Amino acid sequence: MEAQKKNLEQQWLLDRLEALSVKEQAQLAAAVISTGQLKELSGKNGDELELAVRKLTPEAAKDAVNLLLSLPDYEVICPAGSYEQLGEFYLRYEAGRSELIPYANLEQIGWNYEDSHLGIFVGDCFVVLPGREPRQVYDGTNLDTLPDTDWSLRLKLASPAVPGGVWLCLPDSTIDEEGRMDEIRLALRELKVQNIQECSLLDARCSLPELSIGLDEYQDLADLIYDGNDLGYVLQEQGQGAPRFLEKFRAALEYEHCHDLKLALDIAANLNCYDYCPAQDAARFGEEVLQKQGETVFRDPVLQGGIDLRAYGEAQLERQGYLLNAAETGYIRRNEREFHCERSAPAPEMGLTMQ
Repeated sequence: MEAQKKNLEQQWLLDRLEALSVKEQAQLAAAVISTGQLKELSGKNGDELELAVRKLTPEAAKDAVNLLLSLPDYEVICPAGSYEQLGEFYLRYEAGRSELIPYANLEQIGWNYEDSHLGIFVGDCFVVLPGREPRQVYDGTNLDTLPDTDWSLRLKLASPAVPGGVWLCLPDSTIDEEGRMDEIRLALRELKVQNIQECSLLDARCSLPELSIGLDEYQDLADLIYDGNDLGYVLQEQGQGAPRFLEKFRAALEYEHCHDLKLALDIAANLNCYDYCPAQDAARFGEEVLQKQGETVFRDPVLQGGIDLRAYGEAQLERQGYLLNAAETGYIRRNEREFHCERSAPAPEMGLTMQ
C-alpha cells in the first residue's frame, strides 16, 4: 500500500512538472525563491527530473504537491521585468490611466506597487506572492481524492520558431480582454507568434479522466481553447456552489459514456436533467421511500432496528432506474427534463434535442 501511494505521488508530480505552462514556470520560480522548497527539482526535466522526484522524502513530496496546487495563488504580471515596466502596467491596466504614462515617474510607481504588493521579479515578469501560506490540502494520503479543479486543459503548442513547443493551462481569465497577459498571451509570446492560428497542437491533457482530447478532433485550435476555457469556468464555479457538483457532473459523464469535450459542456449545462444520490445517502433514500409509504414501519416497535435501511435504499434506487457509477460513490439516472444541445450533436439513444 505504501509503495502504491508513493508511485501515485511520484507520477502526479512528474505529470504536473513536465507540463508546466509558461505562466506556471514563473509562478513556480517565485514559489521556490520565496519558500525555499522544491530547489532540488528546479530547472530539471526528462530523466534528471524523474530521478530528482524519485529521491524526494515522503515529507518533501507532500510539500511539493501542496506547493504545486497553490500556484494559482501567485499572480503573474507581464511584461514587468523592471520597476519602470511595473509602473506602466499599473497605470495601464489597474489604474486605467494610460494617458498619464508620458508624464509619470514609472520607476517610482513601480517601487510603490512593490511596497503594497509583495512580489519577486522573475525574468520579465513580476510575481505577486500570496498573502497566506501555501494551501495544505494534501496530507500525504489523499492524493487520489483531491478535487484538482483549478484547471481544465493543458495544451502543448508549437510554432516555427519553437518547434519543441510550450504548455499553456486553461482557463485563462483574460481570454477576451485586450492587452493583459495570462496563459494564452504568455504562451504566444514565448512561441514568438501573434495568434493561435500560427500554432500547432502537439499534446492535450484534461483534468477530468473521463474526457480524452484527440489532436484531430478540432479543426480550429481557437475553438478548442474556447471550449477548454469554458470547461475551466465550469470546474471553478462548481455550479455556483451547488452541493456535490463535481461528483454529479462526473457521474453524468460516465452515465452518458461521454469522452467528448463539447458534449461534456452540454452535460454541465443540463445537470438538472439528472437525479443523483451519493452512495453514502442510500440509507436516507430508503428511509424517505418508507416515509412516503406511511409511517407505520417506524411506529411498529417490533420492526425497530430490524430494517437494513441502506440495503433497502440501494434496492429502491436500482428499482427506480438509478445506476451505480464505477467508483461506487453515487447513483444517477436521467429524469424527464428536456436536454438541450448547444455544442454537441444529439445522440438518438440519449433522447437529446438541439437548441
